[in-house]
Parts: sequence; structure tokens; C-alpha cells
Amino acid sequence: MKSKDWLNRQKKDYFVKKAKKQGYLSRAAYKLIEIDNKFNFLKKSERIFEFGASPGGWSQVALELNPNIKITALDVLELKINHPNVKFYKEDFLKFNYDKIEKKFDLILSDIAPNTTGHQSTDHLRISSMLFDIIDLLDKIIIKKGVFITKIWKGSEEKNLIKILKKKFKEVSYFKPKSSRKDSVEIFVIAKNFIE
Repeated sequence: MKSKDWLNRQKKDYFVKKAKKQGYLSRAAYKLIEIDNKFNFLKKSERIFEFGASPGGWSQVALELNPNIKITALDVLELKINHPNVKFYKEDFLKFNYDKIEKKFDLILSDIAPNTTGHQSTDHLRISSMLFDIIDLLDKIIIKKGVFITKIWKGSEEKNLIKILKKKFKEVSYFKPKSSRKDSVEIFVIAKNFIE
């Protein structure tokens, strides 16, 4: 999408306007609110690891719903939230040293996405590649019975991703929030009960 078209769409977007009004850093905040309304995991969580955390809309929501939650956030872009419960690393998740994690997490969130090319199947393969890498890292960072929530873009690798997740989690389901644009191929996967 051309940047001019994107800017025009942003100006008209109901959730972009709502986010500004309510002080959220991104419209993505509403996606997490909707996911949590349905699956109710944030209040039960103690420790979150977040991939693709910038600008910080999901961290805002997590802290709002559970002020005691501890968040470790990772992104190559700056996080626009500064909070004592958020430990932020401005790093590529593939280069991050996961050995420095002292305690595993009960909730892993991923809203990570590559820069889009506008070519749907290429973009799908790029986000899928990132997700395969993240799924490989889960053993190092998630506790038994932990929850993993990730965005995916629908496409050819989707079945493989789900197949792998079903081997690692007892329950895997899809969810498309209302705040996700109707024309968007994004969908969220909620994987519960990590099998150690």
C-alpha cells in the first residue's frame, strides 16, 4: 500500500481515532482487549514475554488489566512506554541472548510482523519464517501449561504452523478481532496449555 493511501486510511480509521482518544499507543491495543475478553488470560498471568512489542499498545493493555504483571519486551524499534514493570530490549529477536532469562514466562505474546512488500504470498512467507523461529524458541522461555498468542497472516504455511503448535500445546484456536481490518488477512492464534 502506498504511504499516501495508508495515511488516508489511518485518518478515517475508527480504531485509530479511538486509540488517540483513549491514550493507547496503537489501534492494536483493541485487538488484545478483544482477545482477552474472549480468552481471559491477562489477569491470571504473572510474567509476559512480548515479541514485536513496539510501540507498546499491548504492554499498555496488559498493565491496565493487571498492574502487577511483569513484562519483558523485545523489538528492533523503540518502545514508547516507560514503566517499572516493563523490561525492554531493543534487539532483533534472533540475536537476543535467551540464556539471560532467569525465569520462564506463563504468557508469550507476538504481534511481530516484517515490513510488508505488498505482495501477499511473499509477506505471508516472511511472517511465517519469523513465527517458525519464535516457535523454536518457546521451549526456552515458556512454562508448562503456558499460553502463546500470535498474529499470523493467512497463507500456504499456516497449516504447518498450526500443526507444529498442536504438538506443543493441548489447545489451539483461531480468533479474528473486530478491530482487525475486514480486508486484512491477519488472524490470531491462541495456543493454550504448553506441553513440556
